[in-house]
Amino acid sequence: MPGADALRAMMRAVVTGGTAERAGLPEGTAGKTGTAEVGGGAPHAWFIGFRDDVAFAVLVTAGGSGGEVAAPLAARFLRALKR
Repeated sequence: MPGADALRAMMRAVVTGGTAERAGLPEGTAGKTGTAEVGGGAPHAWFIGFRDDVAFAVLVTAGGSGGEVAAPLAARFLRALKR
């Protein structure tokens, strides 16, 4: 089972070269996209992640793809934070 450092590296890879690469997430963000299929409807889009000391989760019901819908919303949220 991977340790915390390995998990952080995998989540960072999702943002730098994986399914959230084109979401416009700020530098230092790590996360995981997801698309949850539901019976008879459009899938739910989700993205969970962290940046510095902020952890977040985005869920868009019937939104489609996590990488295309939820991750860009997380990027907007993170860019709006005052740092």
